[in-house]
Amino acid sequence: MNTVITFIRGNAVKGPIAKIAIHGTEMLAAALMGLIVVLVLANALGRYIFDNPLPWSEEIVMTAMIWVASVGILLGVWRGSLICCDVLVMRLPIRARRILGVVCGAIGSFTLAFFAVKIGAYLNLFGTDVSPILRMPKGLGISALMLSMAGMAAVLLLRTAQAAFGGRTT
Repeated sequence: MNTVITFIRGNAVKGPIAKIAIHGTEMLAAALMGLIVVLVLANALGRYIFDNPLPWSEEIVMTAMIWVASVGILLGVWRGSLICCDVLVMRLPIRARRILGVVCGAIGSFTLAFFAVKIGAYLNLFGTDVSPILRMPKGLGISALMLSMAGMAAVLLLRTAQAAFGGRTT
């Protein structure tokens, strides 16, 4: 049996607003990655050269890493570049493929939205807990998960609507 693994391309969300949003999100990811590099390097230099580590940098780096992962997955969904396995789907007729894409897209979108709501509820309960050194709200990192889930739900719902009403196949 042939297994076909492809990158979903061409289904990227398009338009001037999407382009601006994607560019801004890419800049956020790049800035966060730069911040992580600078803080980890500064902490390593402080620890091993000056014998004076920066313990607070670890809290910022952990929060930034959550944001980078969340922003990265959202960018992948926006661009339509997540990996999928088309073993069964490509064997279906185009109409069945389209229906399956719409059903799966709707279920996936609502599932992601559900998780975003649940993460929001978690934030309401525990988001104000603070980190031990900087006293930063822990909700700062958790909010990245909520925002990426909500963003992925919106993008998936938009794609599903395009597939359902615009004639595109998934």
